[in-house]
Amino acid sequence: LILLDSLLQEMLSWLTSLQSLLPRLSCLPSPVTVVMGNQACDLDSGVSCLTLAFHRAAAQPGSTVLPVFNIHSQDFPLKTELVAVLAEENIHAEHLIFRDTLDLASMMNLQLVLVDHNVLTEEDKELESRVVEIIDHHAKETDHDNATIEQVGSCSSLVLRQILAESPSFQDLSCLRMILKTILMDTVGLQPAAKRVTPLDVEMVGKCEEVLGPQDRGEMFRRLVEEKSRVDHLTVGQLCRRDLKVVSKDGVRIALSSVPMLARRWTELAEVEKEVGDFIADGHYTVLLVIGIDIAKDNVTRDLVLAGDEASDSYKKIKTALENNTEPCLGLELDKTVSSFVRYSQQNRAASRKQILPIVKQALEV
Repeated sequence: LILLDSLLQEMLSWLTSLQSLLPRLSCLPSPVTVVMGNQACDLDSGVSCLTLAFHRAAAQPGSTVLPVFNIHSQDFPLKTELVAVLAEENIHAEHLIFRDTLDLASMMNLQLVLVDHNVLTEEDKELESRVVEIIDHHAKETDHDNATIEQVGSCSSLVLRQILAESPSFQDLSCLRMILKTILMDTVGLQPAAKRVTPLDVEMVGKCEEVLGPQDRGEMFRRLVEEKSRVDHLTVGQLCRRDLKVVSKDGVRIALSSVPMLARRWTELAEVEKEVGDFIADGHYTVLLVIGIDIAKDNVTRDLVLAGDEASDSYKKIKTALENNTEPCLGLELDKTVSSFVRYSQQNRAASRKQILPIVKQALEV
């Protein structure tokens, strides 16, 4: 217990020390390395960002390495499973750095490491020249010469493999616990039927348990799903912001919101039409794509809801692309019982937003 407390204190001490550095970052003569996750800031993105930054800071004494969560601080409470996993390590919002905490563009000494995404958003394009490394598991959209991009279940698997390659004796219990939970969440508890798990994910879970000892993976996964589904206190608009990615092209903005329930159930929530209208107006979106999922007894069910300006070319292109895409085929079936939006049941249970987002991007290029 004393060892565990000291390790937790080491992580907290490091995070706390970073807060005092923030006002002086632009004045530091040496490079400042920022490890940043994607704009959804889900469990995988947050844990990948935090653990890689912690490792690099420990491995390079005297260096300045910051983990930055790629959301505004006001949205952190919406990330229920990330909040819960960090809280189990005594890490809370006041220990973290968010996008509204510092201005990356003003940091002339910035070195940017991207995890869980490999291209910057339109709003961050000015930072492209600062990117020095990428670790990601999404579709490759970059030709950066220092990019590790592999189609595995969890980016945390790639991060842990990289950490172990740099420090084979790495045994930080806090990091390994968080990574283990993340891999289990991303791979639906390593269940082959979900078609998310790869040999690397299995190997990295094994590496975690070599240090942590055997874990009750089923119970761990069940608790994570419970935390992810704990959203009854959130409004429709908050659910849209909770796990959001945005695709932009020539001023057209498309929102892709993953929700921890079937999208059909989401359409039945209170004031859904008003909340969707406000969300689309506030974000200047042309289209909102809600990506739903339900996990019950290891069975995965998926569906989609399309909302927005039905008369726009972008809406029509995206609708056609989703229905007709062949690699992958989503297996969409139109549900005519939902009146206010276009809703599809999705037969391809393996296709998550990771596979759907490139379809949307390609549709906007046509």
